Amino acid sequence: LLDIVTIDNVVPWIKEKLSKGERIMGMGHAVYKTYDPRAQVLKELSRKLAAKTGEPWYDITEKVETTTIAEIKMQRGKDIYPNVDLYSASIYHMLKIPMDLNTPIFAISRVAGWAAHIIEEKFAEAAPKTALYRPEAVYVGKYCGPEGCEYKGLDLRK
Repeated sequence: LLDIVTIDNVVPWIKEKLSKGERIMGMGHAVYKTYDPRAQVLKELSRKLAAKTGEPWYDITEKVETTTIAEIKMQRGKDIYPNVDLYSASIYHMLKIPMDLNTPIFAISRVAGWAAHIIEEKFAEAAPKTALYRPEAVYVGKYCGPEGCEYKGLDLRK
């Protein structure tokens, strides 16, 4: 979005990227083949934030969305929709969150799920064969099951 700068640059920027075979970041999703419901929530949040700040980022982002959808449909005959990254980028920028924190924020929001997935795949008795398990991700802590875990305060840890 920072490369685009103004709303007038959106269409030529999108066309140039697509002519080079490049992807439009924030568009498309491996699972959602329709509008990602999370992206809809973020789109509205971006719109409200732009109304408060007076910044152009929502308008630019929405133009990226509509232009990409139209161009991909015209050029490839396929449907494409925004993913959570498209509008979260404009939101982070309007909130003055440094760009180098975007990836850590993305990762932080998923750590609990990643950890739960590892525990589920490693220790689950319900699934006889794990569907997706990467043995290189070896959990080295002590697993005490869903009950019986004992919390140790920071001062008691070594």
